[in-house]
Amino acid sequence: MAFARIRGNPVSSVSLILLMAISSATAGAGVATLVSTIGATERLFALAEAPDAVQMHVGPLETSSLDSFAATHQDIVEDHQVQDALQLDNQNLRMHGMTDAARDGVMDLLLVTQSPRFDFLLGPDGTPTNVRDGEIAVPGYYADAYDLARGDTVEIAVQGDVQTFTVADTVSDAQMGPSLVNSKRFVVSEGDWNDLAERLPVEHILTFRLVDDAGDRFAEAYRLAGLPANGAAVDGSLLRLIAALTDGLVAILTITVSIALLAITLLCLRIMVLTALEQDARRIGVMRAIGFSHREVSSTLLLGYAVQSGVAVLVALLLVFPASALLRGGDVVLSSGHGTTGTIVMLLAVVVASAIPTALAAQLLRRVRRISPLLALTRPGVSVQNRRRPRALRWDLPIPVSIRLAARGLTTRGTTAVLLIVMVGFAVALAALPQRVTQTIAAPDFITTMGVGQSDLRAFVREGAEAGAGDALERSLRDDPDIARFAKVTSFRVALIGADHTDDVALEVGDASAFPLAYARGEAPAGPGELALSTLAAQTAGVDVGQSVQVDSAGSTHRYRITGLYHDITNGGRSGKAVELPGGDGIPLWQTFMVDLRDGVDQGGKASALALDHPSASFTELDRFVHYTLGDTVERLKTASMIAGAAAAVVMLLVFALRGRLEATRDESDLRLLRLLGWSRGELRTITLFRAMSVAGAGLLLGWIATESLGPGVLGATLSSFGGGATDLVAANGWSLITGPVVAAAAVVGGLIASAHSPALLNES
Repeated sequence: MAFARIRGNPVSSVSLILLMAISSATAGAGVATLVSTIGATERLFALAEAPDAVQMHVGPLETSSLDSFAATHQDIVEDHQVQDALQLDNQNLRMHGMTDAARDGVMDLLLVTQSPRFDFLLGPDGTPTNVRDGEIAVPGYYADAYDLARGDTVEIAVQGDVQTFTVADTVSDAQMGPSLVNSKRFVVSEGDWNDLAERLPVEHILTFRLVDDAGDRFAEAYRLAGLPANGAAVDGSLLRLIAALTDGLVAILTITVSIALLAITLLCLRIMVLTALEQDARRIGVMRAIGFSHREVSSTLLLGYAVQSGVAVLVALLLVFPASALLRGGDVVLSSGHGTTGTIVMLLAVVVASAIPTALAAQLLRRVRRISPLLALTRPGVSVQNRRRPRALRWDLPIPVSIRLAARGLTTRGTTAVLLIVMVGFAVALAALPQRVTQTIAAPDFITTMGVGQSDLRAFVREGAEAGAGDALERSLRDDPDIARFAKVTSFRVALIGADHTDDVALEVGDASAFPLAYARGEAPAGPGELALSTLAAQTAGVDVGQSVQVDSAGSTHRYRITGLYHDITNGGRSGKAVELPGGDGIPLWQTFMVDLRDGVDQGGKASALALDHPSASFTELDRFVHYTLGDTVERLKTASMIAGAAAAVVMLLVFALRGRLEATRDESDLRLLRLLGWSRGELRTITLFRAMSVAGAGLLLGWIATESLGPGVLGATLSSFGGGATDLVAANGWSLITGPVVAAAAVVGGLIASAHSPALLNES
């Protein structure tokens, strides 16, 4: 009987198989991406022996103080080293005839030699790369950006002298590899490094390997020791998070989509199984009457769904491998060691996702025991009969009869209509939400959720630069007629003293209202003694808006009142903003200038001109900064959102085609009666079309409401782990504006496909 139903209704069977296959393949691809990302990140960090704490420093450095600190704190520090890096201007790096000037002020270029004991830069084979004189190993970020391969040449210009290097390797950098990290390391030989060091400024990278769970104790001990700390500082957990961020976002998004698709498949399967039981109730009654038990009948019916599930597994296996490769961009760093594990987990996810519908079918088929042989033969049906007779249609209304019949069909089968509306809402949300999230991250004003105010240009003068460079830039900006307004803030390293924890943060001191942020709660500090904190810094210190916190700056402690909290995914997510730092004491890190230009002034040209006049400062346009740091993440999310949208549209097409065929089969006698009464095929299709459009329209509205209400929370949950938070979605535009209607239209088309066959006037007597 099960196979007879499959042969008798091939459209429904194929639709169900494709539904299960799509949801299973999406689940497998998402799980494979997540497992591959986690495995590749852990493998990279293990092979590179990545540091647990990193401190950047510019200026004089006495390594003896670091050696003494490590010797004194052997219960915290396992090993430490200092890597000296040469700072190279972007315009002095040339690849394939193009300079890297476009990333000036966005990416800091560092020339290093291979690390001696840990924090290795790895070649494609997973071993520390070694280069000879005249060779260079380039980071993966630049190899992808400029399509560099082994044997290509890279030119470095220093004080008019151009040196040509041959690309020997593409390196994976656990510390600075991701695009979100604004520094990139190039590996040269020791001889070439010594030659270039005579003409390039030096920056020190202090790295530490710690004992397990010693991160907080190390940060406190390092601060109390007063060791060099005039640059950015990050810990190992943040490095791991950033390394896995892009692929992790894609994986989580894909798994979420697969869950929604699976929910739609299960809802559709429920309708299909119950409809089949209604139609086969008489046959089931006969089988029960001649001696078959309800378990034997259920097993017979379940076999058909199990076969369809098996076919869906085979189809899913054909889809999951290309989908997984597309989501990962074909580039998972050092994942070869986890290929077998990833494949096994992916196949397991496909099988489990395909088995869940079979389990649901088994649960629904338990209703067979409710079927009495006598009642099934005299009154077929397994559902509770509706004792209320439908109200007669009124013939004096101006509404066409076909429309009123379609509306009655929706109201008399209200549960099914609600399920279909929910399915369309699910599909619209899972198609539109990834698009909206991607567009929000790519929007220019998304920068305000990164702890950065909206401005045309940003300039940085780091501590250790030429004396008076910051004051000279300030005077130049004040006298420049192209500058509409600007603001200057100075960042200090301070300690935030909580109830049971002390944490270092970067405190920006200056006018915080000139280029305001989007505050999650509260407002910007307006006067002395007021402080705004990033959400992660506030959580670590255990404080909230309106409460007070102590700040230790160079041994001087001051109490501040918290006026606002904001999201920040820079500075490790831990920062603060104040109008003034009493006494001006503290460990200076850098000066930041936010600049707005007058209308008509070219941002790129102005940034280049200012960079020539002030070589100690770095300049960048904010749009360019976002493009080069978040661009890779945005592109990968676009791919995932396109897959989600296409899957949602196809699923709705299949669901409504399947549901339409089931309804047509169940209502075949009613449709024949309408044909006898003179209704044409077109008028019968009008009923189906109206039902499909009504359900699709209601589902579209539900999906839009879900997208607008859930979107900020989804984006906030994604960004919260590294300092972000709930953010309003940008207004729908472009593809995201039509994604929902396209999915709803696919549902209507599915209904029309199902109505293409209508009963003929045969054997009507």
